[in-house]
Amino acid sequence: MHKFLLSLLVLNCSVSFATDYSQFQEFDNQISIGYGMQEDKITAYGGGDNNISDSSLLNFEGERLLDNGIWIDLNANMNFSQNAANITNNPIISNYGFNGKVGYAFVTADQHLLLIPYGIAGINNYGVPTNNYSLLNQAGSIIANQFFLTTGVGGQIAYRINNSILIYADQNLAYNWDQTGYFSGIQQQNLYSFTSTLGVKFNLVQDLQLGIRGFYTNFQPNATAINPYDDDSLTQAQSSLGGLVSIGLTY
Repeated sequence: MHKFLLSLLVLNCSVSFATDYSQFQEFDNQISIGYGMQEDKITAYGGGDNNISDSSLLNFEGERLLDNGIWIDLNANMNFSQNAANITNNPIISNYGFNGKVGYAFVTADQHLLLIPYGIAGINNYGVPTNNYSLLNQAGSIIANQFFLTTGVGGQIAYRINNSILIYADQNLAYNWDQTGYFSGIQQQNLYSFTSTLGVKFNLVQDLQLGIRGFYTNFQPNATAINPYDDDSLTQAQSSLGGLVSIGLTY
């Protein structure tokens, strides 16, 4: 009898301390497609003027919050139809990347606040002249496309207003390793990126979600480049500002 009562006590304690993520799973268990706009501020080496590059952004995302608190977010994106002021020939280009986040969720007892520290890993390609250090010769043609291996850390805080609306803020720091290698006197263009995101999720009807987010990224280079062709033709990203609207299915 004593063993039976002890077993019941242990089971009761386990249930009492088990974390319930169901309220947030209604928002975070989703797959979506999004479309947005992005504006990059870029500066030419050699003291050139600041330029602005406008682009469209296509995004695919899958997100999952498991019953044990593990949070997973997979993201594939593409920037296209860019038009950069003061860049020779105003090239139309495509950039793309695939990134994953994995973290652990902490939820408050009232099921309204969720905290998620996470790690980041991914691979990104930056063409000309967006987000980073694509290399141009004097004619404005591409002489190198750069692939970056990305790792970093971040955190997200989410507040569930009710069963239909959730707002969140996300901040991460990533380090990007340039995989192009040493090219014609130009060093590898490793860089830091700091990204801040504010967003809201609306569960419009059952299994249908609308998302809206805005983001800002600041880039900090970790190398000095020397362009053997023309210092003013090598672009360096300073920051990116954009927004995205997504539609998705919850599950």
